[in-house]
Amino acid sequence: MDRRFLAVVGVFDLLIAVGLVLLGAPAHPLSFARFALFTAAGVLLVVAGIRESVALGSTTLRWHVVAGAGYVCFGLAVLANGLSSVLDARGDPYFGGLSALLLAPLMLFMGIDYLRGGVHFDLSTFE
Repeated sequence: MDRRFLAVVGVFDLLIAVGLVLLGAPAHPLSFARFALFTAAGVLLVVAGIRESVALGSTTLRWHVVAGAGYVCFGLAVLANGLSSVLDARGDPYFGGLSALLLAPLMLFMGIDYLRGGVHFDLSTFE
């Protein structure tokens, strides 16, 4: 698999963030958290998909660390989205809750594993 696929996932996250803004301005703290986390996930995954490393002060972060942070943000955004759906009277608590219970732990696990350098996932397939 090509590492540039991470940029596609990042663009998908950015489209979700744009869709959230088009549905209404983030006024509630939970809706603002969803927007911020989807945006951060999108930007981090796009950067991880197109850059080999990122300089952060005197430290250089390799692409898998940036992708790991992006996946953690994505998992937290899915969790916030599910929580928002469960707490909102207009939302669908079953679909939102189920998606948060199934997708968020997977994204968080992937993100933490990427941050650790790929203990469970073989990161060499992306290079």
